[in-house]
Amino acid sequence: MTEDLLNRYFSNKATSAEVDEVLNWIEESKENADMFASKKTAWVFDHLPNKRASDSVYDEFKKRKRPRANKDLFIRIAAILVIPLSILSVIQYVLYSVKDQPLEQIEKINLPTQYESVATYTTHSGVKGMVILPDGSTVLLNSCSNLKCPSKFDSTSRVVELTGEGYFKVRHNSGWPLYVKTSKGIVVKVTGTEFNLSTYEDDDALKLTLVSGSVTLVRESDNHVFYIKQNEEITIPDDDRVSNKKNSANLRLNTAWKEGDLVFENTPMSEVIKKIERWYGVSITVDNPIIHEFNITANFKSESVVQVLELFQITSNIGYDVNGNRVKLFLK
Repeated sequence: MTEDLLNRYFSNKATSAEVDEVLNWIEESKENADMFASKKTAWVFDHLPNKRASDSVYDEFKKRKRPRANKDLFIRIAAILVIPLSILSVIQYVLYSVKDQPLEQIEKINLPTQYESVATYTTHSGVKGMVILPDGSTVLLNSCSNLKCPSKFDSTSRVVELTGEGYFKVRHNSGWPLYVKTSKGIVVKVTGTEFNLSTYEDDDALKLTLVSGSVTLVRESDNHVFYIKQNEEITIPDDDRVSNKKNSANLRLNTAWKEGDLVFENTPMSEVIKKIERWYGVSITVDNPIIHEFNITANFKSESVVQVLELFQITSNIGYDVNGNRVKLFLK
């Protein structure tokens, strides 16, 4: 990484492509991140104001301020303390800005178009499937999902499209980013990482859980960029008037499906119903809206849909009728 490029980055004069290049370089290794922090610290110190007041200003100050001896001592002590505290503040600012990228900012990122022929991989209700991408990366698809992928990636980028839910293990290549486009207008950009992405069309938000590495998300409508770090998760509502949520990742809750577990932790019934429909291939109706106010906590491994409904009946007083693949829920 050249000094000239880093200096342009520090002074906010780098282009979008150059910013991307710097961020990818930082992600490559801890050594690069440490070097970046060191160079930014040096740059900040070099650009701190360091101008001595003129003699006339100093003389005028002395005329107006004639402190007693104890005040003079206090001022001298304060000056001694301010210097190291200022230095500490600068160092903390630099380290914070490197380790904690802002949740979002507006930045123009040119999203690529894949021109190769595209194949679509689809999983139906109750079925999961593994897709191996042309670069050797893998995607495990959850039920009711589909992934569009070209027969080969071009030389500048890797582009796929996901609807539903997928667990990605992306082969690292900082010069060959992978873009995951979604129907919700959010594009996920990675250079090598492991993450879970849920973007079902009938859900009212996109949710990404980052297991390792770092990712960048771009909302195409307004070029908002979201930065996510390892062991974090973000929920981006379809309605951009609703605030995004960024939290520490609940890996067990968000990725248990890939191990064949259906896990609910104080989960709203509306979300529970959607997951059961996808998991078991059934259609569920509710005859009383109060049922949607229930929250469910449970863990299922290989139980049938009837066994799941029996648990609801025991723990939540929710009755059910099953007719083929149609289920009706009601209050007992």
